[in-house]
Amino acid sequence: MNDIASRADLAVVVDSFYAKALQDELIGYLFEGLDLMNHLPVIHDFWENILWHTGAYRGGMMYKHLLLNARKPLKLEHFQRWLELFTQTIDEHYAGPNAQTMKQFAYSIANTMYSRISQQNAIPLGVQDSPPKPAG
Repeated sequence: MNDIASRADLAVVVDSFYAKALQDELIGYLFEGLDLMNHLPVIHDFWENILWHTGAYRGGMMYKHLLLNARKPLKLEHFQRWLELFTQTIDEHYAGPNAQTMKQFAYSIANTMYSRISQQNAIPLGVQDSPPKPAG
């Protein structure tokens, strides 16, 4: 089995994942209303940037998912299922260092998103993301 080596390979993973996720009993409804044909190239850009630092993605991924959470509350089991389907999809198509890196990043992204979405914090998001001001 070959490793992920190109944007076309990333598209195989992402597109195959969404084909499954849309039909999934637990998370499928979260994607209702998503313009997938316009969204897929953005996700391809995201993963291309993650793996090869291309600068292709400039999209505010966290903000988009916070908006989704406001409409359709995201729970731990949603993130677990997303990660399970995503890593299974990678394993079905590819093996190697890039495939492993993609799975590690998926795990990290799912953890970070869940942590951010589930926190009960009254500090506005923009304040949380601002670098600390120098003292003095």
